[in-house]
Amino acid sequence: MADVNDVVKEEWKEDTTAFQRVKSIIGGTYDGETARDIADRALVAESTARSHLEDLADDGFVEKTSDPTSGATLYLRSWQSLVLEQARDIADQTDSETLLQKVNEMRERIRGFQETTGVDSPEDIAWNDTELDEEMIRTWKTTERNLSFAKVALALDQAEDIVDRQADA
Repeated sequence: MADVNDVVKEEWKEDTTAFQRVKSIIGGTYDGETARDIADRALVAESTARSHLEDLADDGFVEKTSDPTSGATLYLRSWQSLVLEQARDIADQTDSETLLQKVNEMRERIRGFQETTGVDSPEDIAWNDTELDEEMIRTWKTTERNLSFAKVALALDQAEDIVDRQADA
């Protein structure tokens, strides 16, 4: 009897290209992995993985860094591509008016945190001897991150509107 994992891997390999598998693996890699590790998980040869990773790095989807211990090249998902992907998802799921409303709500929430703590950012709390409320700090940081994504989504939406108007002119 065949191992279920082996069957799933074989189906994945049959249904996708080597490039798709490498991109899928690196899409969830944030700490950096070697081409060999990515190749093993993507079911491709190391040289194939390295070639596709280099192409993805040229496109800005992947960042390269060096392992401080071994000096090996490590590949990881670039933060720019992650932010752009998140922003596109938000823009696709939300109309401009709702998105603008949510941006304003998050700005108000952040102002509330600033007024409550007397500091400009959650990172400043430790320096200000303000009593720590871990849940509030976590919520503040999450709100800041979400606001950043939403602002990029709004900018993408507005840029798309401009391009559409120019194409129609």
